[in-house]
Amino acid sequence: MDTTTVAIATAVIVVLITLLLLFKKGVKKNTVLFVGLSDSGKTKMFTKIVNRNADAITYTSFQENIVELQVKGDSVHVVDFPGGERFRKQLAEKWLTKERSSLKGIVFVIDASTYSKRARDVAEFLYDVILNSGSRIPVLSACNKQDLNLAKSDQVVKTALEKELGLINKTRAAALVTTDGSANRKTLTDTGSDFTWSDLKCSVDFVECSAESDKGLDAIRSWLKN
Repeated sequence: MDTTTVAIATAVIVVLITLLLLFKKGVKKNTVLFVGLSDSGKTKMFTKIVNRNADAITYTSFQENIVELQVKGDSVHVVDFPGGERFRKQLAEKWLTKERSSLKGIVFVIDASTYSKRARDVAEFLYDVILNSGSRIPVLSACNKQDLNLAKSDQVVKTALEKELGLINKTRAAALVTTDGSANRKTLTDTGSDFTWSDLKCSVDFVECSAESDKGLDAIRSWLKN
């Protein structure tokens, strides 16, 4: 075998190995994304989850916070993404599309004490998170601020959100139908207002918690390990 042939064969092997490594890297699901509306207590919860002994903090995040945790011997990247509406496009384009293959799960944080006032906003955000992620990433809906008297239980929030998502389904389906009767964009499901959680391809679980009192945070930590 001459030198040229050896060089070509070596180059081909290097390329194949590189592609294989990139493929493995691309499909490794090692990221958990924390999202939620502003003032949901998401960043405080994120801080407590990644560091059990951390002091509680209260502020609105304006950039991603990323911490690497060791979970069952594997590295898991936990990402706290800003809750402001102006960041939604970046969330959809980066984490829910480009980096989707790295997502192990999504923790959707809800302020259960103000849910009645912000039900539609919560539902719209959750709808888009599930839709833009391809409806295949497990979601944990963390009903936060259970230390407050007005906080709704996880079951109340679950039932109310199911109805809200059904209404959004129906509204968007009607708005997206073109004059020739075809839809130009997908909705979450084709069940319209009859939407139920079982219609989804991904699992959506609910848990009661409080970043202030630590209630339920162990359940979230356990969910991260699954």
